[in-house]
Amino acid sequence: MALLGFCEDDEYLPDHGTVVVRDVYREDSLPSPANELLGELATTALSGTVATAGDGWLHGTTGDPYQAIRCEAHDGPPAVRPEDWEEIVETPFHSRSGAVGLGGLTGGTYGDELDLGAKGLFRARVCRKPAAGGEEGDVWLIQFWPVPGIPEAPRWLKRTRAAVHRPDPGWQQVLGYHVIEVSWFFTLAGMKRPDGWLDEPLPGNSQPPDSVCAQLGIDPPRTRRDAIPLLVAAGLLADDGAGGFSAGTPRPATEVLDLPDILEARLKADALRTAYIWLASDLTSIAAWSNPAHIEDLAALLAVPAETVEPLLEFAVSELLIHRTNRTVTALPRPAPRPQPVRRLIARSVHREEPVTVAGAPPRAGFVAGDGTVVVWRAGEPVVLGRVDSDYRYRAFETPAGIYIAASAGQGQLVTWAGARSRLPVDLDSRPVRSADGRHLAGVQVHTGRHPWDQVHFFDVTTEEVWSLPRSEGLTRYVVGIHDGAVYFSTRSSSGAFTSSRWVPGREPVALASPVHRLDPLSGATVREEAEGMTVFTASGERRQTLDTQPGRFVPGGASLYSFQHTPPTLALLELATDTRTRHPLPAGCEVGEIPPMAPIWESPDTLVFSQPHHASTRRIIRWHPRRDAFEHFDLPELAGYRPFPIEPMLA
Repeated sequence: MALLGFCEDDEYLPDHGTVVVRDVYREDSLPSPANELLGELATTALSGTVATAGDGWLHGTTGDPYQAIRCEAHDGPPAVRPEDWEEIVETPFHSRSGAVGLGGLTGGTYGDELDLGAKGLFRARVCRKPAAGGEEGDVWLIQFWPVPGIPEAPRWLKRTRAAVHRPDPGWQQVLGYHVIEVSWFFTLAGMKRPDGWLDEPLPGNSQPPDSVCAQLGIDPPRTRRDAIPLLVAAGLLADDGAGGFSAGTPRPATEVLDLPDILEARLKADALRTAYIWLASDLTSIAAWSNPAHIEDLAALLAVPAETVEPLLEFAVSELLIHRTNRTVTALPRPAPRPQPVRRLIARSVHREEPVTVAGAPPRAGFVAGDGTVVVWRAGEPVVLGRVDSDYRYRAFETPAGIYIAASAGQGQLVTWAGARSRLPVDLDSRPVRSADGRHLAGVQVHTGRHPWDQVHFFDVTTEEVWSLPRSEGLTRYVVGIHDGAVYFSTRSSSGAFTSSRWVPGREPVALASPVHRLDPLSGATVREEAEGMTVFTASGERRQTLDTQPGRFVPGGASLYSFQHTPPTLALLELATDTRTRHPLPAGCEVGEIPPMAPIWESPDTLVFSQPHHASTRRIIRWHPRRDAFEHFDLPELAGYRPFPIEPMLA
């Protein structure tokens, strides 16, 4: 049997704890099969103990860590060494397009595609084992080969992990999250808490009921440390006799305590669900593909003892996963959602004087259209400078060499003034910073795999020179801004504290006395975190004043700080020299969020530009002149498309 192709990802990050392989969309795909129970959301079953599959989807059960996954296409059943794997399951799989890829629960496929060599019915073998060498997550091998005729039912060929899970003993519902969290302090490796955490009071009204404490013979705890004897009495912690504690093996709370009838019933139902829900999903997959499945075959297909089948069937029936007769089971479709009662809302209108806008000029540096077209104005007319690829475009800067567009991942792109397009030689990630004269860009490249790291880069757009700091383990750094040829960046320590540094490319970074939260690229003014609070400093290091509110952001030039209120849209301005605070209502619909690409941008120290989408079916921008508190509007041309955003001009 020949291997037709493969795709793999050693750093696959599961979506909601689920490995997802799904059909790649193709216009010439086959119609869906007649069996509607094979749809991805056709039943309420989960992804099973190992994996289940259907029409165009395969879901594998895992946790949150990164996974190593290899998918293979074969022209017939490939060989497998069972001794190399902990779990093995084979299941039918229907492919309408003849191609699959790794994806997520909430989206399509991404990364490399795997051509299966045909469309229609396949057998998929899913093998799983823990990663070796202390790596996190599991290793997966998923093999596909075509099969003719009627699909053979899913079959679990090897199990090492328990098919029926340990029932939830129910103590978290009895004692509360904050008490259980104390047990995790001792039992979960790597759970870091600040010094003195155990001696802090239990948060809020999180003390367990006095009646429960009395039954366990322990005084009601007031601090987290007080909760330790309670956890030992419940069996959740075991005292090692040397001042340490390890995980215990608690009995169900319903067997230890006299609880209210409603709570006891809920805890018993939850215990059954944690024990059987994953195996019941395997059962539902067998029933959906067999339609119906014979009860006498279930133990062999599921690779479980015969005595497990009857309680499993009872649970699956109670969960409305299957319908059972004396000899067979069939999968039940997902129940239709119950209609929600219509609530009538009484609208109360509040009169608000709307600021007047007058027709004004186009955006000074142009805009990026919804499809990536870069538009600038020349001689009063819009001109298409170029177009960038379909990456999610995040921010656009005017530079001496052209327009730089940052993407959500990978290197950004530069469209030169002559219209040529190229990718930067370095990855500045999605939130780069730029010097006021547009010459320099800086950002932090991040790698989020099993061994995450980040790296600070500095790029000169006029000479195309790149400077980089050494990689740092973990994702700890972010750039604050650039001033006078130096990058300011901050680093987060393992304790959560921040430190800041100033780095001139070609030299070693210099640690600053206090963390920098804001930097004005034009003047070099900063907002730093001092012992007495957030404090404004001039570029020369002169202390100006300590702020009694959140710092907001600098107006270019460093003389003022500003912030926004969303409803209704309002700008708050603080003039630092006089400590004067003013509030300025904005036209309705102005985007005032701080997240690019729709965030407001400063065209100059005297003009702030807002996007105002969906205004009378146009793409309108609003320009505010702070000195005279006046507003202008400009409607972008039709080619702006969906969610265009203005380009940030050079400020110097």
